[in-house]
Amino acid sequence: MPGSSGSSASSSSSGSSGSSARSPARRPGSPARLAGSPARLAVAASADSPDLRQDWPLLRQALAEVGIEASTQIWTNPDVPWRDFDLVLANGAWDNIHRPNEFLAWIAAVSEVAPMANSPAVLRWNLDKRYLAALSEAGVATVPTTWLTPDSGEIPLPRTEFVVKPTVSGGGFETARYPAEGDERAQPANDARPHIERLLNAGRTVMIQPYQAAVDTDGEAGLIFLGGRYSHAIGKGPLLRLGVGPQSHLYQREQIGALAPTEAQLEMAHLALAAAERLAGPTVYARVDLVNLADGAPAILELELLGRP
Repeated sequence: MPGSSGSSASSSSSGSSGSSARSPARRPGSPARLAGSPARLAVAASADSPDLRQDWPLLRQALAEVGIEASTQIWTNPDVPWRDFDLVLANGAWDNIHRPNEFLAWIAAVSEVAPMANSPAVLRWNLDKRYLAALSEAGVATVPTTWLTPDSGEIPLPRTEFVVKPTVSGGGFETARYPAEGDERAQPANDARPHIERLLNAGRTVMIQPYQAAVDTDGEAGLIFLGGRYSHAIGKGPLLRLGVGPQSHLYQREQIGALAPTEAQLEMAHLALAAAERLAGPTVYARVDLVNLADGAPAILELELLGRP
């Protein structure tokens, strides 16, 4: 779900469509599909993006050509008959970051009546970026992170440039880059404390990470895995600028291109995905985002996972 929704949704849709073609067993109470009729795939979408992205018609046509009748369904619409579908693909519900508890309840309800990809276990684990702490405990290098909860008390800020965001976020929502305390650029409009306090007062958990200077020169690397196997990689240019402050909208324009990952990046991505699958379950699609630390070593910035149904 997540954080970098820029290019991943279309990739993850295609990655999981192979799973739908296998027509997984229906949940008890679900109607049987007539022999010879197309498999029915529901792609859960948000109300403000009901048609996903511009390439959705192409993907829908490609699915139809292999016998899959695909449609988008608004996940917050209580009238959608989820039990009528052979598979529910839950990676287009991009506004779930605004209502995570409602989304988790929806996952529990739909998984009772229809097979899901993302699987419920992976959805729950991947929704909150506190999974980075679990990866770190498992021996995976991650970007150093300070975690703040509403009862944390004092707010420690790094002595270098840093980034603030809620642990349930995506697409740059409520994410901002700030200068170090004492930096001459740290004017009142750049003060991170009101941003942090507002999030904490809303009951959110906040993460603070030192900004990695390599993002401005090398960008981020996103390594794509299908069925646990490496497929390809993308490079993403810097997104956050000093002085802009937190953004209330969900999507930000990204600079994305093809990337040939280094051996170190490949090794780290494989290590992170293996740990994530041990912790949350197997995946049909994964995007592993990495950034180089000051010493040049790659570290995990975030994961976007689609769990096997």
